[in-house]
Amino acid sequence: MATIEKQIDLDGSHWYTREGVPAYTIKKAKGEGERNTTLRDARKHGLLPSVTTLFGIMAKPGLDRWKLNKAIQATIDTPRDAEEPDERYHKRILNKSFEETSEAAELGTKIHDAIDAAFDGKEPAKELQQFVGPTMKYLSSLGLTDIVREGTIVNLQEGYAGRVDLMAKYKSKNIVIDFKTKKTKEGVKVTPFDFQATQIAAYAMGAYGTLDNCYGANVYISTSEPGRIETSVYDEDKLKDEYDLLKNITGIWRHLKKYDPRKNDKN
Repeated sequence: MATIEKQIDLDGSHWYTREGVPAYTIKKAKGEGERNTTLRDARKHGLLPSVTTLFGIMAKPGLDRWKLNKAIQATIDTPRDAEEPDERYHKRILNKSFEETSEAAELGTKIHDAIDAAFDGKEPAKELQQFVGPTMKYLSSLGLTDIVREGTIVNLQEGYAGRVDLMAKYKSKNIVIDFKTKKTKEGVKVTPFDFQATQIAAYAMGAYGTLDNCYGANVYISTSEPGRIETSVYDEDKLKDEYDLLKNITGIWRHLKKYDPRKNDKN
């Protein structure tokens, strides 16, 4: 008997136009519908990679070990159908191994959207209130002004773009905030993953054109301990150090991909 598995999209590349319009998908050449935008499309249309797409070239040993363990467990948990071809069985195992990541991402998206809607006074769904309420209470305590939500930034000098959860003024300084949903363990401090501070620096430079007088912060929203909110705050010096790293990453990315999105010649 054939087994039906949910298909997981493993392509995490995101692209933007030079004006900052999302171009995650593109119309199919034949037939109706759209498909994911590729590097080839980006070259053709002069698109900019997202910040997280740039990070795709970097090794992440901790994440890689976690993925490997998930693949091993998925193999144990996924029986092979009678006479099932290798290719189909491999694909089912791969999809199974990414299910937890996909489910976490879906919940994270719902929480992000509910937080954004809460700024407009919209009550979150009952199951999301335990995450949204504490987050909004924390944000209110900061006394932020000039808030911009879900703003798109473009940095043509380095050739990237992105969408920022929240930009605002905090005690006369510019601040960029990125929300991260995360499973936490009681008593274990939350620490940033590799490149999370780099992402904030990239957003801040794209938004303000300078890192002078800037703060950045990751706000971690626990999905395993509802109500727990932790932050990692980055001062001006930290952001400048991280932006130096970002510039090195963009240079390596351009070399490996043989594409320079800084140029507007649609090469």
